[in-house]
Amino acid sequence: MEHVQKLLQQKTELESELRQLDNELHAHGVDRSTQLMDANGFPRSDIDIVAIRTIRQSLVCKQNDLRELMAQIETQLIALHQTTHTETPTPKRRAFARVSIVTPHSPASEAGLVAGDKIIQYGSVSASSSDCFQALSAETINNINTPLCVAIERVVNGKPETLELSLLLRRGWGGEGVLGCHILPI
Repeated sequence: MEHVQKLLQQKTELESELRQLDNELHAHGVDRSTQLMDANGFPRSDIDIVAIRTIRQSLVCKQNDLRELMAQIETQLIALHQTTHTETPTPKRRAFARVSIVTPHSPASEAGLVAGDKIIQYGSVSASSSDCFQALSAETINNINTPLCVAIERVVNGKPETLELSLLLRRGWGGEGVLGCHILPI
């Protein structure tokens, strides 16, 4: 934490130096982008070009130093956060529906759904959604011909696993509806 505070102090000092250099440029009647040549391509005689170029060079160097310092601060803050952050366990998402039948060669079958899969997430619909089945129906209608992310729980070798599938709902696949499976509430 002390190292990060030192870096932040250096950042404040660099920003102050940059403001001071900008003020020096303004005292010369120019800014960072003012042309130093006249319309004929000759150095302007109304300004001190050497002083202005020196100040601009210092500005560029200080900006590069600040950019590097900001990267160091970012790295240190991430490291600090990772060491002090206590991970809170993410709550287990619960299923709200179960796949009872999957028609072969249907969009559901092609996505990898099988009978017995428990649906945890269906697009934006989850167990916390109000009236899950009405929301599931609306989600289906609103996502025809659009890939839909479906999170399922499947028992594999006696252990439940969560899988993410991409389901492309479509008409004209050779069967009824756009899904090709039956879903029951849990």
